Amino acid sequence: MGTCSVRVRAVAVLAVASLASAACGGNDAQRSDAGNGQTLTIAAPGVLSSLDSERYQGFISIDLLPNTAGTLVRFKKPEAGATTLQTPDQIEPELAESWKLSEDGKQMSFTLREAKSQFGNTLTAEDVKWSVDRMVKSTGVPIAKILMGVGGWDIANPITVTDDRTFTINVAKPNAVSVTILSTFFMTIYDSVEAKKHATADDPFAYKWLGENTATFGAYQVRSFDPGKEVRLTANQNYFRGVPKVKDVVVRAVADTSNRLQLAQSGQVDVATAMTFDQLSSLKNNGDVRLERVLYPNIDVLVPNLKAKPFDDKRVRQALSYAIDRQAIVDSAYQGFSVASTDFMHDDFGAPAAGQPLTTDVDRAKQLLTEAGLPNGFPMELAYNAANVGAHSEQVAVLLRSQLAKVGIEVKLNNVASGADFDTAKREGKLQTWLATSTPLIPDPAYYLQVFYSTGGLTNLQNYSSPTLDGLSRKILETQPGAEREALVKQVNDFMVGDMPAVPLVDAQKYYVFKKSVTGFVSYSQGHVNYYDISIG
Repeated sequence: MGTCSVRVRAVAVLAVASLASAACGGNDAQRSDAGNGQTLTIAAPGVLSSLDSERYQGFISIDLLPNTAGTLVRFKKPEAGATTLQTPDQIEPELAESWKLSEDGKQMSFTLREAKSQFGNTLTAEDVKWSVDRMVKSTGVPIAKILMGVGGWDIANPITVTDDRTFTINVAKPNAVSVTILSTFFMTIYDSVEAKKHATADDPFAYKWLGENTATFGAYQVRSFDPGKEVRLTANQNYFRGVPKVKDVVVRAVADTSNRLQLAQSGQVDVATAMTFDQLSSLKNNGDVRLERVLYPNIDVLVPNLKAKPFDDKRVRQALSYAIDRQAIVDSAYQGFSVASTDFMHDDFGAPAAGQPLTTDVDRAKQLLTEAGLPNGFPMELAYNAANVGAHSEQVAVLLRSQLAKVGIEVKLNNVASGADFDTAKREGKLQTWLATSTPLIPDPAYYLQVFYSTGGLTNLQNYSSPTLDGLSRKILETQPGAEREALVKQVNDFMVGDMPAVPLVDAQKYYVFKKSVTGFVSYSQGHVNYYDISIG
């Protein structure tokens, strides 16, 4: 990073000093990269406690692990400035050289390309089988196995190996995302030859070792790892696409947002992530940095517990929606860095809009409450947690309290400081309403609907159940991209606006701060920066 002279502002002394040390280097190996455009330094709110793809830790996993993972397929590289997410028909081979589907779609036959891991071991079908077996038998949160279920895989018999380079994925109920799920870092293919060296009778899939090391066929491998504090990556010299321009990456945990701001302003880091909207606003006119939006379909919502009265009455839920001024929330709490929701489909999906968009109508809200037998409104508790939505969640909650008071709804705010307590209370049905954000791991409307709103969906914690929505979401899942699928998406969108299973507030947007000299960024559909694309001037 330029020179090794460091000008430190008092508020960020410790963070700047530590990151400057990372850039300037404490030994000869580090110094060899300093200032030569080959080391990318990143200030993040946190660093993983485990590098294992089975140990999902939210956005800090999404930001890092796609860069070390080797997956069978990937989304095609998008155009610079793309404004909508890629769709399932925009998948291309990665570690797979090719694949083909049987006529009934129940066998996906893959041929592997010639590729080597960081350890020099050649990729084989046995690596794929070992990795898939590991996913199915996961001892952590089995997200890969859940994705297989959404993709319609035959989980009891997911893979059949033919020879060293060919195998078949068996699909019980083929659908539009059967192949797409293979693009996520949860479906990492591990170098089983190396991993097995570190397996034990008690740990046959090397969870302990793979939590601290990488053994993949991806573009980067771990050089050093200090859980929760710092991870250093270096280029995989054997990566089949060629060695990246950025040879080394340093990701350092800088928990305090004001420290990350100072680091970005002073140029001490190349990339800063998870800035508050106030901070993004302060950087708008800084000529030394560039704000880049990462496409990702997160909708921030007000979620009612449908087992708690009066929220079992859809007229009450509709009244909540009509009482809310979403644009005022965007302008204030989000500083204009997001978009007011107009329906249940995030703008980034590029999906057809609902016929009747969400609007503010206080008179209509009061009328609906009267029809529901609540002409004077009612009291409700709104819970929130900054770790689940963001630092702006309290401001959103305060604004909602003020807006809902206009229709007689008296809101009591409940700031749940502990993220673990917040999640437990949601799952145990102890909260009346709460603020949440949807984070679909597959950027596709079908997956989003299945997980968040279908009966029994993994994060359908509001206890919503609708045969109409279940049927439509299943049809969308089973329909390939095209006009028929878009018509189904519009149909379910219109239905949800009427039934109001939750109250969409804001189509949230995710921004990173880049040093001006860092170029090459494009937004992939899984919400991360691909280090392989990056150059440093």
